[in-house]
Amino acid sequence: MFEFNATFLIAMISFVVFIIIMNAILYKPILSIINKRENYIDENLNAAKNSKEKAQEILAEKETKLAESSLQARQIVSGRVQQENDKAKRLTEEAKTTTQKNIASAKENLHNEEIQTANSLSGNVRELAESISEKILGEKTSIENVDYELISKVLK
Repeated sequence: MFEFNATFLIAMISFVVFIIIMNAILYKPILSIINKRENYIDENLNAAKNSKEKAQEILAEKETKLAESSLQARQIVSGRVQQENDKAKRLTEEAKTTTQKNIASAKENLHNEEIQTANSLSGNVRELAESISEKILGEKTSIENVDYELISKVLK
């Protein structure tokens, strides 16, 4: 088995000195680099989380503003459509009223012309009848008695 002598003791001391030197030269710098790397990763991870949260907040705010803008646009469009529909209805009613007035006026004018024509014809019936009879018979005849009531009934 093992012998415990000076060689073993020197090997043990050499090993402990080697571990101390390795710790000072290799392990501490590597641990320092590892710790720095972990801190860097943690900082970047936190920054990424913060950026993601801000991006989500901005996105939510954008969607809210977009929804509000869309609602306002719909309200504006619907208001304009309603105004134009009201305007069109008003213009249609005005045109209808104007047309009805024009038709009534034209009917009244036609009725007045009809009355004037009937009056002028009833006054000229005797002369027209004499002229027609002269052309048909070839000789001049005179009409003495004219029934104006019958003429007005016929003309109406």
